[in-house]
Amino acid sequence: MVQALSATAQGPLDGYLKGKGNLDVAASFSWMHANDFVGGNEQVYPVEYTGNMLSLFAEYGLTEKFDLVASLPYIFTSSQKGWQDGGVYAKYRVIRHQLKQNGYVNVLGGLGASFPLSNYQPVAAGALGQRAIAVPARIIVQWDTHWGPFVNLTGGYNWRLDDYKEVDIRQVQVKRPDYTPEPPPGYATFLLKAGLPTQHFYTDIWLEIQQTSSKKGSNFEPGTVDLPQAYGVSYTQVGGTIYYSENGKRGVFLSGAKMLNGRNISRVLRLTGGVVFKL
Repeated sequence: MVQALSATAQGPLDGYLKGKGNLDVAASFSWMHANDFVGGNEQVYPVEYTGNMLSLFAEYGLTEKFDLVASLPYIFTSSQKGWQDGGVYAKYRVIRHQLKQNGYVNVLGGLGASFPLSNYQPVAAGALGQRAIAVPARIIVQWDTHWGPFVNLTGGYNWRLDDYKEVDIRQVQVKRPDYTPEPPPGYATFLLKAGLPTQHFYTDIWLEIQQTSSKKGSNFEPGTVDLPQAYGVSYTQVGGTIYYSENGKRGVFLSGAKMLNGRNISRVLRLTGGVVFKL
């Protein structure tokens, strides 16, 4: 349940495990809108974006300590639609330490791969991803208290393994003959999340930061032909979730997130609704 909610917001690698033989399946629909776009050096440009996303998610517990996760997004915008960057992931609990009367601290490691599911065209504003092939690694530390609330700290790095298509480079070189793109830049991530699970409700709030070195990747400039796949992307976003289940086997949720600022990002407001099934 909680894992499915996390995947719709700040990523599929969180601090919860399903337990052996248990499966969560979730489907959600998101509305996304931005009035502007932030390029390099925090320059703000009036580049509007509106889109929708259908997301499918599944997580299965192979053992009590080891889960497999998969996500599948479909994007609708005014310029294109189709499957975009899906992913497969695994996470393993390394440590579970009891804090006497104060609950447990769990330490997990996560690893995965995300990749484009179609030959979509990355654009400055609007695409879910950069047609990137990335390998994310995470260290997840979560404190689960006996009285209910939890706190999660997650950090990691994403290695970019994708290459640029020669046809895309040649299209840029028509306008910029000397153009030679840098390799796709990797990036670090950090997440702080707090929440409260109860018998019928689950709520959380979170802050996520993605950081690409300011020396890596190119920057959006109006009127300049470039490869959005080569942009260095950084951002800070906040969000939250509320979930309700009557019987513990299925439930519904609402979540939202807002990009506050960054580099080469649309300042998107996202509103999401979805259903979760526990099998």
